[in-house]
Amino acid sequence: MSANADTQHKGYGSREKLYTQPKGYGFSPALQRTRKPYRARNAATLLVLAGFTAGVYAYSILAVKQDDFSDVPLPNTVAGVQDVTPKRNE
Repeated sequence: MSANADTQHKGYGSREKLYTQPKGYGFSPALQRTRKPYRARNAATLLVLAGFTAGVYAYSILAVKQDDFSDVPLPNTVAGVQDVTPKRNE
């Protein structure tokens, strides 16, 4: 059996052509009809996931803004780093 005969036998050859355009891109009318019942549910899922992501991002940004790091001691010098800031004459 040839490779073409295998795909025709398994149903891939004819079924694949139903859902693709002749040029190989875009949705065929058959694929659009197949996806139509899921359009609203997919849009709702997108809104839920986007809302959750935005909520986590906003919460984390607000939580960091409220944090006070004044009680954390900072080292005066870091090993291997030289201070190149010009000194002001007062």
